[in-house]
Amino acid sequence: MKYALLIGINYIGTDSELYGCINDINNIGAFLQSVRNYTLFIHMTDNTNIKPTKANILAAFNLLVQVVKPGDEVWVHYSGHGSLMRDMNRDEESGYDSCICPIDFQHSGFISDDTIRTNLVLKIPKDASLYIVLDACHSGTGCDLRYKYDDSSYYINKNKPMPNKYVPSEWALVQTSYELKKYSQTRGNVYCISGCQDNQTSADAYDTTGQAAGALTFILLSASRSNPLQTYKWKHLLKDICCGEKINGFSQRTAITSGGPLNLENTVFTTPPVIVSSNMVSKKDTMQSSSTRPQLPNLKSMLTNLQISKSIKMQSNKIRLNMPMNYY
Repeated sequence: MKYALLIGINYIGTDSELYGCINDINNIGAFLQSVRNYTLFIHMTDNTNIKPTKANILAAFNLLVQVVKPGDEVWVHYSGHGSLMRDMNRDEESGYDSCICPIDFQHSGFISDDTIRTNLVLKIPKDASLYIVLDACHSGTGCDLRYKYDDSSYYINKNKPMPNKYVPSEWALVQTSYELKKYSQTRGNVYCISGCQDNQTSADAYDTTGQAAGALTFILLSASRSNPLQTYKWKHLLKDICCGEKINGFSQRTAITSGGPLNLENTVFTTPPVIVSSNMVSKKDTMQSSSTRPQLPNLKSMLTNLQISKSIKMQSNKIRLNMPMNYY
Protein backbone atom coordinates (compact mmCIF):
# COMPACT_ATOMS: atom_id res chain seq x y z
CA MET A 1 0.00 0.00 0.00
CA LYS A 2 1.02 3.59 -0.58
CA TYR A 3 -0.11 6.32 1.82
CA ALA A 4 0.49 10.07 1.46
CA LEU A 5 0.18 12.85 4.03
CA LEU A 6 0.31 16.20 2.22
CA ILE A 7 0.54 19.37 4.33
CA GLY A 8 0.57 22.82 2.72
CA ILE A 9 0.15 25.97 4.79
CA ASN A 10 -0.15 29.44 3.25
CA TYR A 11 -1.04 31.12 6.58
CA ILE A 12 -3.77 33.01 4.73
CA GLY A 13 -4.63 36.46 6.07
CA THR A 14 -1.60 36.72 8.36
CA ASP A 15 1.55 38.82 8.39
CA SER A 16 3.55 35.76 7.33
CA GLU A 17 1.37 34.70 4.42
CA LEU A 18 2.92 32.45 1.78
CA TYR A 19 1.51 31.80 -1.67
CA GLY A 20 2.87 28.55 -3.06
CA CYS A 21 2.40 25.95 -0.34
CA ILE A 22 -1.11 24.80 -1.24
CA ASN A 23 -0.08 24.69 -4.91
CA ASP A 24 2.87 22.51 -3.89
CA ILE A 25 0.55 20.02 -2.24
CA ASN A 26 -1.81 19.91 -5.22
CA ASN A 27 1.11 19.41 -7.62
CA ILE A 28 2.86 16.73 -5.58
CA GLY A 29 -0.46 14.94 -5.07
CA ALA A 30 -1.05 14.80 -8.82
CA PHE A 31 2.48 13.43 -9.31
CA LEU A 32 2.08 10.77 -6.64
CA GLN A 33 -1.25 9.66 -8.05
CA SER A 34 -0.35 9.62 -11.75
CA VAL A 35 3.31 8.57 -11.62
CA ARG A 36 3.80 6.79 -8.29
CA ASN A 37 0.35 5.13 -8.16
CA TYR A 38 -0.65 6.44 -4.74
CA THR A 39 -4.34 6.06 -3.93
CA LEU A 40 -4.73 6.89 -0.21
CA PHE A 41 -4.22 10.55 0.71
CA ILE A 42 -4.58 12.81 3.73
CA HIS A 43 -4.65 16.49 2.70
CA MET A 44 -4.20 19.31 5.20
CA THR A 45 -4.18 22.95 4.07
CA ASP A 46 -5.67 26.27 5.14
CA ASN A 47 -8.71 25.38 3.02
CA THR A 48 -9.40 21.76 3.98
CA ASN A 49 -11.91 20.76 6.64
CA ILE A 50 -9.11 19.14 8.61
CA LYS A 51 -6.71 22.00 9.31
CA PRO A 52 -2.94 21.54 9.67
CA THR A 53 -2.86 22.25 13.39
CA LYS A 54 -0.16 20.76 15.57
CA ALA A 55 -2.62 18.28 17.09
CA ASN A 56 -3.96 17.23 13.70
CA ILE A 57 -0.51 16.72 12.18
CA LEU A 58 0.60 14.61 15.14
CA ALA A 59 -2.65 12.63 14.96
CA ALA A 60 -1.99 11.97 11.28
CA PHE A 61 1.53 10.74 12.13
CA ASN A 62 0.00 8.39 14.68
CA LEU A 63 -2.56 7.14 12.19
CA LEU A 64 0.06 6.42 9.54
CA VAL A 65 2.31 4.41 11.86
CA GLN A 66 -0.72 2.37 12.94
CA VAL A 67 -1.62 1.29 9.41
CA VAL A 68 1.78 1.00 7.68
CA LYS A 69 3.06 -2.55 7.27
CA PRO A 70 6.24 -4.13 5.85
CA GLY A 71 6.26 -3.57 2.10
CA ASP A 72 4.20 -0.36 2.35
CA GLU A 73 5.33 3.09 1.23
CA VAL A 74 4.53 6.41 2.91
CA TRP A 75 5.11 9.91 1.49
CA VAL A 76 4.92 12.90 3.84
CA HIS A 77 5.22 16.28 2.13
CA TYR A 78 5.32 19.49 4.15
CA SER A 79 5.34 22.92 2.50
CA GLY A 80 5.23 25.86 4.87
CA HIS A 81 7.29 27.84 7.34
CA GLY A 82 10.20 26.28 9.19
CA SER A 83 12.05 27.66 12.16
CA LEU A 84 14.58 26.90 14.89
CA MET A 85 13.99 26.28 18.58
CA ARG A 86 16.44 25.79 21.41
CA ASP A 87 17.67 22.20 21.65
CA MET A 88 16.60 20.80 25.01
CA ASN A 89 18.11 17.30 24.78
CA ARG A 90 21.53 18.39 23.48
CA ASP A 91 21.52 16.27 20.34
CA GLU A 92 22.23 19.23 18.03
CA GLU A 93 25.74 20.63 17.58
CA SER A 94 24.26 24.04 16.78
CA GLY A 95 22.22 24.08 19.98
CA TYR A 96 18.98 24.40 18.00
CA ASP A 97 16.35 21.96 16.77
CA SER A 98 14.84 22.34 13.32
CA CYS A 99 11.05 22.53 13.39
CA ILE A 100 7.99 22.99 11.22
CA CYS A 101 5.28 25.55 11.94
CA PRO A 102 1.68 24.29 12.13
CA ILE A 103 -1.06 26.74 11.33
CA ASP A 104 -1.65 27.28 15.07
CA PHE A 105 2.00 27.37 16.17
CA GLN A 106 1.64 30.63 18.08
CA HIS A 107 -0.80 28.91 20.42
CA SER A 108 0.28 25.27 20.27
CA GLY A 109 3.99 25.55 19.43
CA PHE A 110 6.26 24.08 16.78
CA ILE A 111 6.80 20.45 15.79
CA SER A 112 10.51 19.78 16.31
CA ASP A 113 12.79 17.35 14.52
CA ASP A 114 12.90 15.36 17.77
CA THR A 115 9.11 14.99 17.65
CA ILE A 116 9.11 13.99 13.97
CA ARG A 117 11.77 11.38 14.69
CA THR A 118 10.02 9.99 17.78
CA ASN A 119 6.42 10.05 16.52
CA LEU A 120 6.98 9.06 12.89
CA VAL A 121 10.47 8.09 11.77
CA LEU A 122 11.28 5.53 14.46
CA LYS A 123 7.87 3.87 14.15
CA ILE A 124 8.19 2.87 10.50
CA PRO A 125 8.57 -0.93 10.49
CA LYS A 126 11.32 -2.90 8.82
CA ASP A 127 10.86 -3.29 5.05
CA ALA A 128 8.49 -0.31 4.87
CA SER A 129 9.64 2.94 3.24
CA LEU A 130 9.03 6.53 4.31
CA TYR A 131 9.83 9.52 2.07
CA ILE A 132 9.64 12.92 3.73
CA VAL A 133 9.96 16.20 1.83
CA LEU A 134 10.41 19.34 3.92
CA ASP A 135 10.01 22.43 1.72
CA ALA A 136 10.71 24.77 4.61
CA CYS A 137 13.42 26.92 6.15
CA HIS A 138 16.05 25.39 8.46
CA SER A 139 15.13 21.85 7.36
CA GLY A 140 18.51 20.26 6.59
CA THR A 141 18.36 17.74 9.45
CA GLY A 142 14.63 18.08 9.97
CA CYS A 143 14.13 14.39 10.76
CA ASP A 144 17.33 13.73 12.75
CA LEU A 145 18.51 10.91 10.48
CA ARG A 146 21.93 9.31 10.78
CA TYR A 147 23.25 9.78 7.23
CA LYS A 148 23.45 13.07 5.34
CA TYR A 149 24.33 13.84 1.71
CA ASP A 150 25.22 17.28 0.33
CA ASP A 151 25.98 18.49 -3.18
CA SER A 152 28.64 21.00 -4.25
CA SER A 153 28.49 20.42 -8.01
CA TYR A 154 29.80 23.37 -10.00
CA TYR A 155 29.43 24.92 -13.44
CA ILE A 156 32.37 23.76 -15.57
CA ASN A 157 32.62 26.88 -17.77
CA LYS A 158 33.88 29.18 -15.04
CA ASN A 159 34.70 31.99 -17.48
CA LYS A 160 31.12 32.15 -18.73
CA PRO A 161 28.13 33.67 -16.94
CA MET A 162 25.74 31.36 -15.13
CA PRO A 163 23.34 29.85 -17.71
CA ASN A 164 19.61 30.45 -17.45
CA LYS A 165 18.74 26.79 -17.96
CA TYR A 166 20.17 23.59 -16.56
CA VAL A 167 22.15 21.16 -18.73
CA PRO A 168 23.60 18.42 -16.47
CA SER A 169 26.66 17.76 -18.65
CA GLU A 170 27.82 21.34 -18.03
CA TRP A 171 28.09 20.71 -14.28
CA ALA A 172 30.81 18.68 -12.53
CA LEU A 173 29.45 16.32 -9.87
CA VAL A 174 30.78 16.87 -6.33
CA GLN A 175 28.96 15.28 -3.40
CA THR A 176 29.79 14.59 0.24
CA SER A 177 28.36 12.12 2.75
CA TYR A 178 28.31 12.38 6.53
CA GLU A 179 27.45 9.97 9.33
CA LEU A 180 25.81 11.59 12.35
CA LYS A 181 26.56 8.88 14.88
CA LYS A 182 24.46 10.40 17.66
CA TYR A 183 21.36 9.20 15.78
CA SER A 184 20.61 5.48 15.65
CA GLN A 185 19.73 3.82 12.37
CA THR A 186 16.05 3.35 11.63
CA ARG A 187 14.24 0.03 11.30
CA GLY A 188 12.39 1.14 8.19
CA ASN A 189 13.83 2.70 5.05
CA VAL A 190 13.53 6.41 5.78
CA TYR A 191 14.61 9.23 3.46
CA CYS A 192 14.22 12.98 3.79
CA ILE A 193 14.67 15.60 1.07
CA SER A 194 15.10 19.02 2.67
CA GLY A 195 14.72 22.41 1.04
CA CYS A 196 17.88 23.82 2.59
CA GLN A 197 20.54 23.42 5.25
CA ASP A 198 19.73 24.00 8.93
CA ASN A 199 21.18 27.52 8.82
CA GLN A 200 19.44 28.52 5.57
CA THR A 201 16.02 29.63 4.38
CA SER A 202 13.88 28.13 1.60
CA ALA A 203 12.24 30.27 -1.07
CA ASP A 204 8.53 30.70 -1.72
CA ALA A 205 8.65 31.75 -5.37
CA TYR A 206 6.92 31.43 -8.76
CA ASP A 207 7.20 28.93 -11.59
CA THR A 208 7.54 29.72 -15.28
CA THR A 209 3.76 30.09 -15.68
CA GLY A 210 3.48 32.58 -12.83
CA GLN A 211 2.04 30.07 -10.36
CA ALA A 212 3.36 30.42 -6.82
CA ALA A 213 5.50 27.44 -5.78
CA GLY A 214 8.11 26.38 -3.28
CA ALA A 215 11.54 26.24 -4.91
CA LEU A 216 12.29 22.71 -3.71
CA THR A 217 8.91 21.26 -4.70
CA PHE A 218 9.01 22.87 -8.14
CA ILE A 219 12.53 21.66 -8.96
CA LEU A 220 11.92 18.21 -7.43
CA LEU A 221 8.84 17.73 -9.60
CA SER A 222 10.57 19.12 -12.70
CA ALA A 223 13.46 16.70 -12.23
CA SER A 224 11.26 13.70 -11.46
CA ARG A 225 9.02 14.32 -14.47
CA SER A 226 11.95 14.89 -16.83
CA ASN A 227 13.77 11.65 -16.05
CA PRO A 228 12.70 7.98 -16.13
CA LEU A 229 12.44 7.08 -12.46
CA GLN A 230 13.39 3.48 -13.23
CA THR A 231 16.96 4.64 -13.97
CA TYR A 232 17.13 8.01 -12.20
CA LYS A 233 19.76 7.87 -9.45
CA TRP A 234 19.80 9.59 -6.08
CA LYS A 235 23.07 11.32 -6.99
CA HIS A 236 21.45 12.84 -10.08
CA LEU A 237 18.35 13.96 -8.19
CA LEU A 238 20.44 15.70 -5.53
CA LYS A 239 22.69 17.30 -8.16
CA ASP A 240 19.79 18.43 -10.35
CA ILE A 241 17.97 20.08 -7.45
CA CYS A 242 21.04 21.88 -6.09
CA CYS A 243 22.20 23.06 -9.52
CA GLY A 244 18.68 24.26 -10.26
CA GLU A 245 18.78 26.28 -7.06
CA LYS A 246 22.07 27.87 -8.12
CA ILE A 247 20.85 28.74 -11.63
CA ASN A 248 17.86 30.53 -10.15
CA GLY A 249 19.98 32.53 -7.72
CA PHE A 250 18.77 30.82 -4.56
CA SER A 251 21.18 30.55 -1.65
CA GLN A 252 19.44 27.43 -0.32
CA ARG A 253 21.09 24.03 -0.84
CA THR A 254 18.98 20.90 -0.63
CA ALA A 255 20.19 17.98 1.49
CA ILE A 256 19.18 14.33 1.49
CA THR A 257 19.26 12.40 4.75
CA SER A 258 18.50 8.74 5.39
CA GLY A 259 17.95 6.45 8.34
CA GLY A 260 20.33 3.85 6.92
CA PRO A 261 23.35 4.19 4.62
CA LEU A 262 22.24 5.18 1.13
CA ASN A 263 24.18 4.34 -2.02
CA LEU A 264 23.63 7.39 -4.23
CA GLU A 265 24.12 5.15 -7.28
CA ASN A 266 20.79 3.49 -6.51
CA THR A 267 17.61 4.57 -8.25
CA VAL A 268 15.30 7.00 -6.48
CA PHE A 269 12.14 6.06 -4.59
CA THR A 270 12.55 2.32 -5.15
CA THR A 271 15.72 1.19 -3.41
CA PRO A 272 15.83 0.70 0.36
CA PRO A 273 19.34 0.68 1.86
CA VAL A 274 20.87 -2.32 3.56
CA ILE A 275 21.31 -1.37 7.22
CA VAL A 276 24.93 -1.89 8.23
CA SER A 277 26.91 -0.52 11.12
CA SER A 278 30.41 0.18 9.81
CA ASN A 279 30.29 1.70 6.33
CA MET A 280 28.24 3.64 3.82
CA VAL A 281 27.36 0.83 1.42
CA SER A 282 23.85 -0.01 0.26
CA LYS A 283 22.30 -2.60 -1.99
CA LYS A 284 19.48 -2.61 -4.52
CA ASP A 285 16.30 -4.31 -3.44
CA THR A 286 12.72 -4.52 -4.65
CA MET A 287 9.94 -2.97 -2.60
CA GLN A 288 7.18 -5.35 -1.65
CA SER A 289 3.62 -4.47 -2.62
CA SER A 290 0.12 -5.52 -1.64
CA SER A 291 -2.85 -6.13 -3.89
CA THR A 292 -5.34 -5.13 -1.20
CA ARG A 293 -6.34 -1.53 -0.60
CA PRO A 294 -7.49 -1.02 3.01
CA GLN A 295 -9.02 2.31 3.95
CA LEU A 296 -7.40 4.60 6.50
CA PRO A 297 -9.36 3.81 9.69
CA ASN A 298 -11.31 6.41 11.64
CA LEU A 299 -9.45 9.39 10.18
CA LYS A 300 -12.30 11.86 10.55
CA SER A 301 -13.13 10.81 14.10
CA MET A 302 -9.47 11.07 15.10
CA LEU A 303 -9.08 14.60 13.72
CA THR A 304 -12.45 16.39 13.67
CA ASN A 305 -12.68 17.57 17.27
CA LEU A 306 -9.19 19.04 17.54
CA GLN A 307 -8.73 22.79 18.02
CA ILE A 308 -8.10 25.13 15.08
CA SER A 309 -6.36 28.50 15.10
CA LYS A 310 -4.90 30.73 12.35
CA SER A 311 -3.06 33.41 14.30
CA ILE A 312 0.37 33.69 12.63
CA LYS A 313 3.09 36.32 12.88
CA MET A 314 6.29 35.58 10.94
CA GLN A 315 8.24 37.36 8.24
CA SER A 316 9.10 35.79 4.88
CA ASN A 317 10.80 36.89 1.69
CA LYS A 318 9.47 36.22 -1.79
CA ILE A 319 11.81 35.43 -4.71
CA ARG A 320 10.62 34.88 -8.26
CA LEU A 321 11.51 31.48 -9.69
CA ASN A 322 11.96 31.15 -13.47
CA MET A 323 13.57 27.90 -14.53
CA PRO A 324 12.94 25.96 -17.74
CA MET A 325 14.83 22.78 -16.83
CA ASN A 326 16.56 20.45 -19.28
CA TYR A 327 18.10 17.07 -18.47
CA TYR A 328 20.10 14.24 -20.03
